[in-house]
Amino acid sequence: MIFVGGTGRSGTTIMGRMLNRHRKIRASKPIEIKFLAGNAGLLDLLYGRRPEARERRNRSLHKRILSASDFVDNILLWRKFERRLRGSWWAPETGSGKSPGLSSGVSEEIREEALSALKSSKRDQLESGARRFFWTMIDSQVNNFGEPIWVDTSPPNIFQAARIYKFLPQAKFIHMKRDGRDTIASVLKEPWGPKDPMKAIFWWRNRVRESHQALLSIPPESYIEIYLEEFAALDRNTQYARVLSFLDIEDDLNMREFFESEVKAERILNRNWREAFAHPAVMSKFKKIHGQLESEGIPTQLFD
Repeated sequence: MIFVGGTGRSGTTIMGRMLNRHRKIRASKPIEIKFLAGNAGLLDLLYGRRPEARERRNRSLHKRILSASDFVDNILLWRKFERRLRGSWWAPETGSGKSPGLSSGVSEEIREEALSALKSSKRDQLESGARRFFWTMIDSQVNNFGEPIWVDTSPPNIFQAARIYKFLPQAKFIHMKRDGRDTIASVLKEPWGPKDPMKAIFWWRNRVRESHQALLSIPPESYIEIYLEEFAALDRNTQYARVLSFLDIEDDLNMREFFESEVKAERILNRNWREAFAHPAVMSKFKKIHGQLESEGIPTQLFD
């Protein structure tokens, strides 16, 4: 299993689409399953809310009161998991800007059978029940023709890497990284993203930090970090070869053709971030946050 992820707007989808062209690899359908690493997803049911998520939740008095009891919070998690499994993860609202839902890959009957089996799992057997649920949902996808490698591109895969690795120790991770200014400028245009540049800077900072911390907790041979700028333009052949070596796969004509025709330098090195950072205060705040991350030992390369 390959889990591609990153901050979002960092090249996760293009990497997944490219790998899907390899004869031994199939991309998940949908390309982002969400039910594993998303908020109130399978990992939260197993291991509880992440500290970062609990901290954000505790900022709301109403939510803090509701989640004061672990028992009550667990009930709320299960309810939210079921609601999303049948709702936003299943079929996102039209115009939400989100990728297709689980309904594009599995039937409602399979979903309900898998959910029923998961809910019947005893507490001390929940982890094995969760694995059965996961594999039922993955193996039942309509595009499964027996390929030995499966890839998902949900951005949270990276800041959930430590828990995914605990749940699925055979997993490998591709961390897609990008100049933070381009990531921020790109997310501002998304219907699901922050609309204020200052808020987008902090959104980026939090995801970069969480991803860095998560990867420190798994073996270094289980992940690779790829900068989109280097992959698409500045060091194409070397970065492409790194992906092949990391996944221990041979080159594939269809995948190579996709790389040459779709992963274009001019689409990446266009400096579209300049408009979003036109106000001096925005650039000043970004430079300060970027400097803080660097001082914390978190590399966030810029490409000028």
